[in-house]
Amino acid sequence: MDIEQLSKSQIVLLTLLITFVTSIATGIVTVSLMEQAPPVVEQTVNRVIEHTVQTVAPAAKGQPAAAATTIVTQEKTVVVNDSERISAAVARITPSVVRVMGTQSGEFLALGLVIDAQGTVITDSAALESGDVTLTLDTGAHVRAFVTKRDKASGLAYMQPATSTEKAPVWHPASLVTDSVLGTSVVAISGKTVTRIDPGVVTALPADSVLDTNISASSIIAGSPLLNTDGNIIGISTSVSRAVTDSGFISASVLIAPAPPLKK
Repeated sequence: MDIEQLSKSQIVLLTLLITFVTSIATGIVTVSLMEQAPPVVEQTVNRVIEHTVQTVAPAAKGQPAAAATTIVTQEKTVVVNDSERISAAVARITPSVVRVMGTQSGEFLALGLVIDAQGTVITDSAALESGDVTLTLDTGAHVRAFVTKRDKASGLAYMQPATSTEKAPVWHPASLVTDSVLGTSVVAISGKTVTRIDPGVVTALPADSVLDTNISASSIIAGSPLLNTDGNIIGISTSVSRAVTDSGFISASVLIAPAPPLKK
């Protein structure tokens, strides 16, 4: 094939074919490299997305078809704002966060986290004076629950909702991850009556199953969940984690394998 004998439209089509094949090869290489990249690099790459917009200009009336193959290519870099990622992450985890209230006093005790579809909730054991509490869900519903296990090593208490003849609420288990590394962007959830957030990063791993952050200790309350910017839980605040460091959280690696129910 003699390239010099090709028409303009044929040259354009050949160029598009080469571009298409090159794009596929580039995509395959990129996916392969991303799978091998550490989480911190992957987060950075995900924040910068390049969009290529291609527009085919129609031919003017009376012009040959070849004139209609004018390609206008525009490259635009879109930076995903951190605040947008945090907002999306908080919205994702909100249905999984409950407020633990005293059944008799009605006072706020701690935040809790739903970890399975049966309504198992974990919280800071030190915040519970008794094993009988009331859970306030994101929907505003109130559910009575009882402590089934207290784990001294992590400072966690496990609770189960009481059986009822009424329609059971729909539970939204949190997504848990254990691959947190130094420098991971995180958000702590707090607030006794309304949801409050405080962003930061993982700054140290001072002890087994404990993550330290640069989040202000005054922003952390009993049972405060710690999530990454994808909306996955990586830790929860307990008296044990705060004894190690004021801004520490028990790692989700402990939460992946919940403690067994309390034996009677």
